[in-house]
Amino acid sequence: MDYSIINKYLAGEASEAEVKDLFSWIDSSPENREEFIQYKKIWVLTSKPEAHQEINWNPEFVNSGKSGNVRRLATYTKYAAAVVIILGLGMLLQYVAGPKNSPTYAYLSDTQIEVPKGQMSSVILPDGTKVQLNSGSKLVYASGFNSGERTVNLEGEAFFNVAKDKKHSFIIKTKSLDFKVYGTSFNVQAYPEDNEVNTTLVEGSLGVVGKTGDEIARLVPGENANFKEENKKLVVSNVDLELYTSWKEGMVTFRNEKLKDIARKIERWYNVQIVINNPKLADELYMGTIMKNKPIDQLL
Repeated sequence: MDYSIINKYLAGEASEAEVKDLFSWIDSSPENREEFIQYKKIWVLTSKPEAHQEINWNPEFVNSGKSGNVRRLATYTKYAAAVVIILGLGMLLQYVAGPKNSPTYAYLSDTQIEVPKGQMSSVILPDGTKVQLNSGSKLVYASGFNSGERTVNLEGEAFFNVAKDKKHSFIIKTKSLDFKVYGTSFNVQAYPEDNEVNTTLVEGSLGVVGKTGDEIARLVPGENANFKEENKKLVVSNVDLELYTSWKEGMVTFRNEKLKDIARKIERWYNVQIVINNPKLADELYMGTIMKNKPIDQLL
């Protein structure tokens, strides 16, 4: 098995033909299935310090036997530590009986991609749209996506580079707002527990759509739209793009943010719980830059 195909599958970038070949290889023997499981565990636990860097597997992490094949050089996508869970409702392809034992594959209803806390992931959608998902995020799209119904549902944070398609708009649905684009790049932050939605446009044009279906704002590059659940108020302002997009490069910059809000983000990045006993300290404002690949003890 070509391990670059496994890397692409785990990163959510494998083509339908590559997924078919991978599943056939896994199903061909228990040894192959076990080797795939071991490889996936190592892939999940291995973080990449710099983009486009090649790293060797440490033999100490790999069981002896056939799984020793895992000890080959592997090239990773930007977020090698990402875990993409594709549930059996969508892109997870299934065999459909065909003539003369020739299997075909079919898409089912929905595809759900989940990124656990402490991880990040890059995903390419069927239309070529590139999505980078932050920790604790979930993206869902229906099988109709392939036929031009380019609608996704987002919980969490994601950066979108939307493939241009003049005939079919791209719709992002969140808990409070929807967004309509034809080809642009922007960041959306919509974690359920935050009680607000933040959208920052980097390039192109982005329509902010209320749940009634009416467009309530049109963003230009450099603008941020913030919607708070408590007062149902939308505020559009010019912002420093780095504050909202640097997480893609493993850095997060804070400017006058409350410690309790920073702690909530750290909880997602490291999959931990942070307790602030002093309420006054929780409301203290901080500024600075945090490297997400640092051990949490150094960060604290």
